[in-house]
Amino acid sequence: MSDNKYIITNQNILDAFYSIPDFTDDEGNHLGGIYGTVFKLITDLKSGAYTEVATNLDADSENNDSVKWQISRFEEIWNELDKVSTENLIAALEAALVKVSPFGENKNIPVFSLKMSSTSDLNEVEALFDKALKYGKTSPENFVAFYPLCDNNKARDIIGVALCHGEEAVYIVLENFITPDYIGKKLKALSKEVSLVTFGIKDSYRLFTPYEISDRDHGYNYNEEDALNEVIFSTDNAYKTSPRMIDVLLGAYLLNPLKNDYEPWDVAKEYCKLNLEKKADLFGKESLLNADEKIVREYACKIAYVCFMSAPLIRKKLSKEGMENLFYNIEMPLSYILFDMEKEGIIAKRDELKAYGDKLAVRIKELEKIIYEDAGCEFNINSPKQLGEILFERMGLPAEKKTKSGYSTAADVLEKLAPQHKIVADILEYRGLAKLKSTYADGLTAFIEDDGRIHTSFNQTITATGRISSTEPNLQNIPMRTELGRLIRKVFVPKEGYVFADADYSQIELRILAHMSQDKGLIEAYHEGDDIHRITASKVFHVPFEDVTPLQRRNAKAVNFGIVYGISSYGLSQDLDISAHEAKEYMDKYFETYPGVKEYQDRVIAQAKAKGFSITMYGRRRPIPELKAGNYNLRQFGERVAMNAPIQGTAADIIKIAMINVFFRLKKENLKSKLILQIHDELVIETAPDEVDVVTALLTSEMEKAVKLSVPMEAECHTGSDWYEAK
Repeated sequence: MSDNKYIITNQNILDAFYSIPDFTDDEGNHLGGIYGTVFKLITDLKSGAYTEVATNLDADSENNDSVKWQISRFEEIWNELDKVSTENLIAALEAALVKVSPFGENKNIPVFSLKMSSTSDLNEVEALFDKALKYGKTSPENFVAFYPLCDNNKARDIIGVALCHGEEAVYIVLENFITPDYIGKKLKALSKEVSLVTFGIKDSYRLFTPYEISDRDHGYNYNEEDALNEVIFSTDNAYKTSPRMIDVLLGAYLLNPLKNDYEPWDVAKEYCKLNLEKKADLFGKESLLNADEKIVREYACKIAYVCFMSAPLIRKKLSKEGMENLFYNIEMPLSYILFDMEKEGIIAKRDELKAYGDKLAVRIKELEKIIYEDAGCEFNINSPKQLGEILFERMGLPAEKKTKSGYSTAADVLEKLAPQHKIVADILEYRGLAKLKSTYADGLTAFIEDDGRIHTSFNQTITATGRISSTEPNLQNIPMRTELGRLIRKVFVPKEGYVFADADYSQIELRILAHMSQDKGLIEAYHEGDDIHRITASKVFHVPFEDVTPLQRRNAKAVNFGIVYGISSYGLSQDLDISAHEAKEYMDKYFETYPGVKEYQDRVIAQAKAKGFSITMYGRRRPIPELKAGNYNLRQFGERVAMNAPIQGTAADIIKIAMINVFFRLKKENLKSKLILQIHDELVIETAPDEVDVVTALLTSEMEKAVKLSVPMEAECHTGSDWYEAK
């Protein structure tokens, strides 16, 4: 074969398709592989390196339908070009390129112009880190990107690390002398003088603890002078002049919290305009140790390159949108705390979990029998269709309008009927217990690991409001409404001799509403220190405080919390089982009593409409595109979000600050006790027996001092030998 002969193969189209931004024709066919292949061919022909072009394509050998179609379409294009003379080939190729161009003209396209290699040679790796140090230490703006590649297994073993700080990336294979411990020490040393960048930083913490964490002994540096400003900033501005870690996943999420599933290929496309093939498409679920070494190397190197390229863009945008403080001083240190909590886990007693499940099963069987007797026949209680027919046709209970799929048996429908019909109350109890058994009694057992602990995953990048979520398993949804549901907490215990210290905020969102609205009456009510719901009932219903009835207090409580969430009069009427007219009267009286709250709601809705987003006291933004929707119901939803997101988001920021402060106090005082759990507004510490008094005081104090509002913050702490007792 002649050296100056250009052979076009399937691989050319594959490489082009996965390395440039994707686009399609009017019929939805992908064209990136064709465009990139023709574009590169033109470039190579113009270089003079090739004088002859041939193809060796086989569409049938490809499994990917998009690639198969592009190969076939390229062959059609090439068959037409095959008749063109050599001297006119470039012009003909350029004309063909225009036909498949999304721009209607030939344009340069972003590609991975990246030199990639791999090594496991100790001397070469030493030289790589020396070079990275030399490059990065000259300025905090000189980012050095790394990406630890995890295998597709439950343990998520790290099998290699890619390093990049320019147009070259090297994949370091972890083998022989290149151990995880060795790489961790090299990265830790870099973190002292270099701004390191990665994606999904919690995996990196399994290799090393960066200096900004290991050398730290203080919490969030709160600026009290800014307490009444729209946005509170920290007094810690070290990130502006000193090297700090950057997680591009966290940064991308903060900039667009409505997207809750950022992956490296999303960041590649959004910030670098590059196509990065998905891990599942390249490797499936098989071990990466068995995959093609070249593909593994290129995958890791490309992600490191995406981190390197996107970091300055993300940081600049965070600065422009006023979220650098939030990113560096709250989200980044929190990422390490969540990693530490995940690593620690919480003990779950397998035997007690089984006993709890058995207890549920007995009651479920009892309810089944009672329901069948009342219905006069046996049926599948879990089938909405059969249940609807039994309740609304056989038994003649009042039903909502029947649809094509049958009668609605949703919880809200049944809850309205439950007070008048015992079978409905029993069905609701049956459903609740069945869910408890399947989700918790049975479901949690699968997550107990060899150390007897459950190691949940805490997620920072899932919710639009900034709240932390929990998965595999979800410990945020541990039941609290019923006594039988709360009993699940008895299976969670501290290690031998230790106790749980459990503290949670009292009415944090209502207190934030008082602060953000600056309503004098609501602020005064909190400073009076009595029952806020009784005070509200007294003022709204114009009765002496001591004469407030339990019903009036319950109604006032529903209004208090409903207002926080932007509840409508209809929603309140449903919650209290009263008429919409009566609910509106309650709300009107509430706003007469606390006029600053209504002014606050009107103000934040207007601001969100003008800006397109809501904002918390710490600068967290929540885009609200629904405010511009043509649909009335969507716009109403957007207004409720605009009212609530600043409050719920601020509550999320405050609990995160509390976690940072508690974690570093425990560390500073060299205590054995460990922060292990966060559930919404609740923190749990596995507490050493000789540290109980210190920890309970510390936990309460740091939670209450996390922010200074116009009303006092309150956190109540309890201890116990299991989570149920502590709560």
